[in-house]
Amino acid sequence: MKEEHKFVKPYIKYVSVAAVLVICLLIWSPWSSGLYEKYAISRQMSVAKPGNDSEVNISKGAKYFNSQKYHKAKKVLQSEYMLNPQNLLLSYYFAITLVETGKEYEARTIFMSLYKGESAFKYDAAYYVALSFLKEDNKPATIEWLQKVPQETANSSKAKELIAKLQR
Repeated sequence: MKEEHKFVKPYIKYVSVAAVLVICLLIWSPWSSGLYEKYAISRQMSVAKPGNDSEVNISKGAKYFNSQKYHKAKKVLQSEYMLNPQNLLLSYYFAITLVETGKEYEARTIFMSLYKGESAFKYDAAYYVALSFLKEDNKPATIEWLQKVPQETANSSKAKELIAKLQR
C-alpha cells in the first residue's frame, strides 16, 4: 500500500505542473507574438545619403533599425522625431520602433496621425495600428484596423489572411 502511495504523489505533482504550464500558455498566448512576427512589414528602412547632421542621425537610426536593434534605433529616431515630427518617413519608422520595443500605445498615436493624413504611409499606418493591437492580443481592434486596409494596397492580402486567422 505504501509503494502505491509513493507512486501517486509524484504523478499528481507532474500532472499539477503540466496543468500550470497549460494555463500559463493560454494566458501568455505566445502565438500572438508569432503572428506579429509573421505579418510585420517594413523590416528595412531606406534613407537618402546623409548630408546634414539630422540626416546623419536618421541614417544611423536606419542602420540600427535594419539590424533589428530597435532600442538603439528608437533612441536615435526619437531625438530626430522630436525635432521634426512633420517628416513622414521618420514618423513612420519611429512608430515601428515603438511597436517593436513594446510602446504600442505611443506608436498608435503616430500611426493614427499618418492614417488621418494623405501621405504615402496612410494604409501602411493603418496596417501597423492593427499589428500594434495584435501584439496586445486585442483581436477585435486588430480586425477593425485590418479592415481599413483597401483592396488595392500592398498589404491587402496580408490583412485579409490575418483577419481569416483571427476569426477562426
